[in-house]
This record gives sequence, C-alpha cells and structure tokens, in this order.
Amino acid sequence: KTCSKANGFFKTFHENKCFPHLVITPTLPKENLPPLKLFKARKELLQSADKYEEAEFKDWNDVLDAFFAENQDELLLPEVKEKIGFLSAKQVMREIMLDDTAKRLPEVLAALRTELSQNTKELKTLQEQQKFCDPKELRLVVGTMLIEINGRIKSYLEGDLKSSIKFPERLQTLDEEIDNEEDDEDWSSRELNFYSEKEDVWRERIAHMEEYPEEIQANERFLGGKQYQRAIEFFRAVLLEALPNPELLKDKIPNVTGYLSDGLHRENWEHAMVEIIRVSMKDASHPGINYLIKHVGSIFRRLFLLSLDDIKEGEKLSATFKLLPSKVEKFLITQFESMLWELMEEASKQIHSSLEPMYSTIDPTLPTFRDYTNESDEETFVLRDGKYEPIRSAEKTKEEWTSWALKRLESLRLSSGVQAKAFLKKESQQRALARKAFLPDKRTSMIRGDEVDTILQRSFEYIVALMEFNLTNLKFQLNHYLFQGFKDKLGQFFMVSTTNANWDSLVQKDPAVQNRIENLKEQISSIDDSLKDVEAMQRRM
Repeated sequence: KTCSKANGFFKTFHENKCFPHLVITPTLPKENLPPLKLFKARKELLQSADKYEEAEFKDWNDVLDAFFAENQDELLLPEVKEKIGFLSAKQVMREIMLDDTAKRLPEVLAALRTELSQNTKELKTLQEQQKFCDPKELRLVVGTMLIEINGRIKSYLEGDLKSSIKFPERLQTLDEEIDNEEDDEDWSSRELNFYSEKEDVWRERIAHMEEYPEEIQANERFLGGKQYQRAIEFFRAVLLEALPNPELLKDKIPNVTGYLSDGLHRENWEHAMVEIIRVSMKDASHPGINYLIKHVGSIFRRLFLLSLDDIKEGEKLSATFKLLPSKVEKFLITQFESMLWELMEEASKQIHSSLEPMYSTIDPTLPTFRDYTNESDEETFVLRDGKYEPIRSAEKTKEEWTSWALKRLESLRLSSGVQAKAFLKKESQQRALARKAFLPDKRTSMIRGDEVDTILQRSFEYIVALMEFNLTNLKFQLNHYLFQGFKDKLGQFFMVSTTNANWDSLVQKDPAVQNRIENLKEQISSIDDSLKDVEAMQRRM
C-alpha cells in the first residue's frame, strides 16, 4: 500500500531486465456455469474490463497518495508508473508483435508459398489419377500409352541410343540373356510343341561349350535388335557344334541299306544316305529352333517391360503414366505375353514345317554341295562344245572355279539386261546337262567297312552343305515369322487391347480420392487468401 514497497518489489525485476506491467482483470463470482451461459458472462465481463481496471487503479492511487501525504513516503518510480494498466501493456505488445512480424514475414510468405505449391501439385496428381476412375478416360490414357510403347519397342529393335544411355543396366551380355531365359521358368519349361521334350539337350550343349565363338561378341552388352542378331549367330554356332559324328552310326549303316528296293537285286546306298541325313538333321535342328524362338521371345518380353519403365521417366506424359493402376498394368503385361506366345507358336510351326522338306529328300545338285574330294574312279561329265567330256574331280581345279565365279560376277555388271539373262540361261542349261557322280556305282554284293565309310563321308559332306543352305533359309524364315511378325503383331495387339478390353472391370474407384480433392481445394483457397493478406501487410510495413 506504499510507493516504497511497490518500488522495492519491482526493483528486483528491473535489475534482471524484466519490466512487468500492472494489469487488473475482472473475474466471475463462479465458473461452474453451462457453456453458453459461461461464454455470455465472460463476454459481458470483457466489455466492462477497462472501466473495472480504471476504477481499481484509481482506488490504489488514492491510497498511495493518502499515505504519501501522511508519512512523506517516496513517489512511484516513472518506469513503474508508466506501466500501469492494460493500455500500456497493449502498446508494448503491439510494438513487439510488429517487430516480430516484420522479421518473420519472409519466412511466413515462403512457408505459405511452399504449402500452396505442394497442395497444388498434389491436387493435379489426384485429378490425373481420377481419370483412371472413368472407363472412357482410362481407355483414352491407355491407348495413348500403348502408342508410346509401340514406338519405343520398335526403336529398340532398330537401334536406340537414348535408351542405352538412359538404362545402361538393361543392356545384356549373352550369358545374362541365357540366365534370364532360364529364370523365366514359366516360359523355358512351357511346351511350345512336341520338340520341347528335347530342348534340354540343346541347353546341355550350350552348358558344355568351353567358350563362345569370338565373332558372336558374347561379352558385349546389347539391347533390342542387336540381341536378336546375336541370338541368330549364337544358334548357328551351337548348331555347328551339334553336327553328328558319323563314326557313331557306322554299325547301323549296313542294316539301313536294305535289299530289293523297287525290285533291284542290290543294296540301296542312297536310301541309307537319306536316312542318315533325315535323322541327323531332325535331331540336331528342331530342338535348337525351339530354344532359339524361346530365347528371342525372352528378349522381346523384356523389351515390353523396359518400355513401360521408359515412358514413365522424363517424358511429356510420364507423370500421368506413373499413376496407371497396377491392375491395369498387370492386364497389359498379361495380354502382351499372351500375344507374344501365340506369335512364337505360329512362328515355330511355320519354321519347323519349312525345314522338314530340306531333309526328307536329297538333292545331289544342292548349290552348297560340291564334290571336291571324290577320289574314286567315278567320272563326272560336262557339256563342252556340244559334246560330253569326262573329267575327274581332281581336275576341277581352283582356276576353273575362279573363272566361273568371275564370269558370274561379270554377268551381274553387264549393262544390258538381255546379256545378263542370256548368261543365266546358259549357266542353267549347263547345270541341267552336267553329269555328276553322287555315290560310287561299283559296289560289292554285301556292303563292306570301307564302303560304309564312303556312305558316312558323303552323308556328312551333304549334311554340312545342307546345314549351310538351311542356315541361310532359316535366317529368312526367322526374320519373317519372328522378327517382322513381332513388329506387325505389336500394332494389332495395341488396337485389339483397347477395343476388346472390359474397361469397366479395370476401373478402380476410390471415394477417398474425391474427398481429398475437395479438401485440397479448400486448403488452397484458404492459403491463397492468407498469402494475399501477408503480402499486403508486408507492403504496408
């Protein structure tokens, strides 16, 4: 009740750099009222708070003045007197808040802008995602996506630098390709046709190869079309390794020559050759063709998965494609793999069928089958100047073959089509009239060991020649039915997928997405208003 006591009380605060304000707040007689009544009573109390405080401080000052008049006590210190009442505190609080606001405004603006950007981005993402809840929108997006995938896969097959840089880990060596093919057990063990039973024999041949031929570049990392090219060359290398050893058949040959074929009293050596070639070529070629088709199928299968990842990264519509529901993506993968397997089945059917006629009969005039090493006394006749002249195989000198090759090349350079046709006609006539020894005509009544060796040697020479001829033919077959067939099927597949798919069943509706979109719109509107207010405040300050 004295100024000296009041000054002494506040001195301790002032010494500690603390300058409190004296505020008197009215209180209710009791607080245990219903919420609405309590709110109304407090509101009325606040309305009279200033007058209540003013009256209370007036009474206190009157007491201090009376005590000072009677006892000559000291006056209130100025730093205490000026801090009496809520108005003085309000002014200081306002200055502190304004100073703090001025310092924090840049941070507040940055925080508001960051939150606005995040919410706007999330809203855009959810709105894109919502497209997949509408069957028509889903079909449109997937259609656009499949067009992109089609273009990417074709670019991989033709050679694509961008994907090699973008996905270096997807390029593969030959061993990695083989491991992938074996890891895909759902395909490697799946029956392509009845030749599938012997595919493991081909895999064993690969496993027992000490090293790959240098020319197939097994250690180079390839993708797409180059993988396909290497797969063809690899098939060629393994097929050459699969050539049969004639000596293993030696004890079987006499039995295969038979007797009295077509009523002729002698053994049929030619039939024995046909059997040797048919069995050897069938066992060596067909399982390998199955393996090659599965190998190429595994490469094409990976290209589709790569294209899915490719279009989701760094492209114009990547943000939308990333939102593709997993259910739809699995559907597309399943449809693609089904299409690819059907293509592989059809290609294998056509290629196997085209190969069978190549060994069911023998053609002694096969272009790649030339009798360079016939050391028998059999004579070969050629038409020269209108009459046949006998020559021995040893007389077919290198110079003669070189001369023939030069004449053929010269015909191709002739400026006149008539001259070229004349040359080709003459060559065809000479080939038709040439007499060529196939097997020795002089034979014992019952075949002997040296004669068996002759049949085996000639059979092996024919197999080698036929193998070379077949490899060229197979390359055309594979390119047409498998490689080009795959490119053609891609366009059909994407068209059929978008036309025949049940888009209603693929839609995944999520009510939570719509609710979140509405909440984000409200938040963005509120943040935008706050941002405008803070920017206006910053301009005023």
